[in-house]
Amino acid sequence: MKKYIKVKPKTCFLREVVFIILLMATSSGSLHAAEWQKLTQTAHHKVSIEMESMQQNASGYMMALLQFTPRGELQRRTAASKYGYKEYLLHQEKYEIDCVEKSARLEFLDILGWEGKRLVRMPGSNRKEAIIPGSVLDRVATLVCPEEEKNTDEDETSDLPEDTKSDESGSDVLLSLELRQRIDDAQVRTVTEPGNFNAWVELGNAWYDADMPKQAIEAYNRALEFNPNDSDVLNDQGAMYRQSGDTRRALANFEKALAIDPGNLESLYNMGYIYAFDLKRTDRALEIWQRYLTLDKSSETAEQVRSFIKQHGKTAEKR
Repeated sequence: MKKYIKVKPKTCFLREVVFIILLMATSSGSLHAAEWQKLTQTAHHKVSIEMESMQQNASGYMMALLQFTPRGELQRRTAASKYGYKEYLLHQEKYEIDCVEKSARLEFLDILGWEGKRLVRMPGSNRKEAIIPGSVLDRVATLVCPEEEKNTDEDETSDLPEDTKSDESGSDVLLSLELRQRIDDAQVRTVTEPGNFNAWVELGNAWYDADMPKQAIEAYNRALEFNPNDSDVLNDQGAMYRQSGDTRRALANFEKALAIDPGNLESLYNMGYIYAFDLKRTDRALEIWQRYLTLDKSSETAEQVRSFIKQHGKTAEKR
């Protein structure tokens, strides 16, 4: 599957800019007063916990309020469709944690829109569910449960292979169980089928979705050994080069992909983004996006490109 460069998730850059602006506006509103601490992240959301919510209720259970912020516009749209609210920006979940039984019960789920406006409060469940080891709630229980209730074993992350932890500097992030399973399955396949091009692409895509560019680049390199002219793999690897900060190699990949497939829209879009935002070459970015519109005139991405040209074309005129 072709991919756009991602600044943390896999998505079009213009949508990402709009999404970030919306989050900034929200953080300056009612949510700003709460003290949120980064907890972990999944394949789709960054998860934070409100520190003041970690209190014991009248029944003796620990409480915790979690905030799930989509990692990008693609994830936001997916969540908006899932919950049925187009204005969805993020959501919060409040849990009752039973530290003895290692179980949790969802009290409610709030869907929030722009400026922290609550769109709806969905009721939780009357039933407690077992906390799955390695899950977000397992992370919460480790944090909120009294010391004597904690598992005396080492933290879950210490048992994970090093390459299944996020390589974000200074972070302590658990991959979702589903994503970890994808990576494990893909790694097994590359061992049993080392000469299979698709197996290496599969592994590269799994690392891509885990936001781990170094590992993704290495897997894509192995795939390109078998098919050096696959424009999709070149584009996806280019996105990972850009995420790792290597814009020179990213551009080289996109240019090669376009030489092989002049209609590769993702590479055109991604090149434009690098020139505009990383290299501050608005003039070159505008040329590339104009070329994009000769190939795609009616899609949602094309509308975004037109909006970008309109906005940044004025900036270029003032120079």
